[in-house]
Amino acid sequence: MPASPTTSPRFGLILTLGLCLLAGARAETAARLPLETFFTEADCSRMQLSADGKHLAFLTTLGWGKVGIALVDLTTGQYEPLVSAQDENIKEFFWKGSDYIVYAGDVGGEESYAWRALSIAPPKPGKKRNVVALSAAYRERYNEDANFMDVVDHLKFDPLHVLIFGRQETGSSTVGMYLIDVRDGHRISAKNYQPTAAVNQYAAHYDTEDVADNNGVLRARTRLDGKKVLIEAFPEGGSRYELVKEFPSAPGNWTLLQFAADNETLYLLNTEKSETGTLQTYNIRTRKLSEPIFHTPEGEVEQLVTAWDRSKLAGVLYLTDKLHYQFFDPARAKLQQVIDGALPDTFNLVLDTSADGKTILIAAYSDRDPGTYYVLDLTRGKMGAVGKARKVIDPALMRPMEPVTFTARDGLVIHGYLTRPAAPAGQLVPLIIHPHGGPYTVRDDWGFDPEVQFMANRGYAVLQINYRGSGGYGTKFAAAGWHEWGGKMQDDLSDGVKWAIDQHIADPARVAIYGASYGGYATLAGLVFTPELYCCGANYVGVSDLGLLAQRGNGTGSAMKNFYRDQMGNDSQYLASRSPVNFVERIRVPLFNAYGYNDPRVDIRHWTKLEAKLKQYHKPYEILIEDNEGHGFRNEKNRIAFYERLEAFFDKNIPGGGTVKMEDVKVLEMPAKPKS
Repeated sequence: MPASPTTSPRFGLILTLGLCLLAGARAETAARLPLETFFTEADCSRMQLSADGKHLAFLTTLGWGKVGIALVDLTTGQYEPLVSAQDENIKEFFWKGSDYIVYAGDVGGEESYAWRALSIAPPKPGKKRNVVALSAAYRERYNEDANFMDVVDHLKFDPLHVLIFGRQETGSSTVGMYLIDVRDGHRISAKNYQPTAAVNQYAAHYDTEDVADNNGVLRARTRLDGKKVLIEAFPEGGSRYELVKEFPSAPGNWTLLQFAADNETLYLLNTEKSETGTLQTYNIRTRKLSEPIFHTPEGEVEQLVTAWDRSKLAGVLYLTDKLHYQFFDPARAKLQQVIDGALPDTFNLVLDTSADGKTILIAAYSDRDPGTYYVLDLTRGKMGAVGKARKVIDPALMRPMEPVTFTARDGLVIHGYLTRPAAPAGQLVPLIIHPHGGPYTVRDDWGFDPEVQFMANRGYAVLQINYRGSGGYGTKFAAAGWHEWGGKMQDDLSDGVKWAIDQHIADPARVAIYGASYGGYATLAGLVFTPELYCCGANYVGVSDLGLLAQRGNGTGSAMKNFYRDQMGNDSQYLASRSPVNFVERIRVPLFNAYGYNDPRVDIRHWTKLEAKLKQYHKPYEILIEDNEGHGFRNEKNRIAFYERLEAFFDKNIPGGGTVKMEDVKVLEMPAKPKS
């Protein structure tokens, strides 16, 4: 619901375009900060700059608990709540040129997105902005009546169209790639889209990664064909896709990134000869692969740094233990030096620039600071702070995240992060092993993490382990986790416990494990396969039965089937032997569980089967189920209720609790719901 310009009670806009720092609202000096400090919705997030550099858009609660989009006019400093909905949180949005915003929300945690668009132009007096429905939400993916769309490419250089995969129109049996007009939702067929013959079009699409050029024309793709990966290109003036390269369906191939401004130079990462990937280009007209442009033996390239119009490759962002810039353009390197000199205590990420390059949006953050957004005006040579991600966080009260390494039992070097609580030097502290989800291609990295800071504030050390199979460490490290659910991936977590004890960090009698999704699986696996290690465990939307999970691969395309065959494993005996639900009798310690009833990824049957076994063997457990949530609790009230339960569970079941005690705290006041 669009609203009139106002002052946000949560955002607190400051826009002077002089170098001004937002003073952090000092949190209470009590040892335990209120839960709301960490888990209320951010004051602003996902800030983006319009192409003309005149407006900022960002996500915020708009004062009544649901996440919507707000708009800032950088010329006048005027703040305006732009759009929100009472029944959903807006999760995704992006600019189309400088006049339209496309956005999507999710109802009930089902990851069923309805896409809409609206013009930012002020509505006529007494009128509301017209919201255009681009697609409908779908409860069952691709049912016959759904006017669904999956966004394939935002099409940065087309101010009016988005490249999507969906139905030709509501009720149509024809699906494919379309350009959709954000003004009215009209769809026209994308050029060069050719579904593979005799293959279900849905499967053909999800077995293919298409890359459009800067005009929205499909020019290249990666396609699965059985156990082969095919790299194909569609040259200008050609009549069909041509085979460029063929790989086995395994690590060691090309990842296609984006086209340069000439629409024939394609950036890619090549892992044929380097595990962590080499940046090169392939010219689809001359069919030539360039010499290596950039390679890092540690870490992987995360993002290209190009001119706004992609006419120049200025550098790359790559990730090791932390993010790093590597510049090829001296002018861009000098600009970063100026930014870093003005903001020396944070990592300063350039998020957006205007089309003319004169206005720059920066996110400055650290492991202790969730971040401040800045706008740099190169025309006037001034920079100003325009918003803090979480005003209530005082970085001085947060704990540093330390990159660590240890050697697993088979000699593989494992990376991770340790966040220690405030405690006297040399004192053994309780430890929470906190495995990430995924498990493959995903990793933990350095930066502000509200969960980690919450647990550290409660007196627990937190160890985040990028076990084998995690992304960011090269193809061999990733493949080392294949078929290792409950096996060597779990051994890496166990070896992390041993390392923390040997380093005189953790009290061996006070080690717990907590994770979500695959991390929830790892919690359950830890309690059944290594029950001697942990004093309790918390499973958040975790997989309990690999056989049940593998059923998702039936009837889908090659990509999903290959995942279950090559990566997770699909042998029935193996699946049964690695499923925690089959070994519940081994659990020795209390277990806390939380699930969303509508979870589209980890079906609620993972809990119902697990609960039956817990009851059968009379194991102590707690359960929190939210009926209107999915794969993680998105509603702010439900999220805070979950962490209240988690906190009480750890306090009760980790001997002695944390190393800090509860003191009087000031209750944070939440924004009041606007009067009707």
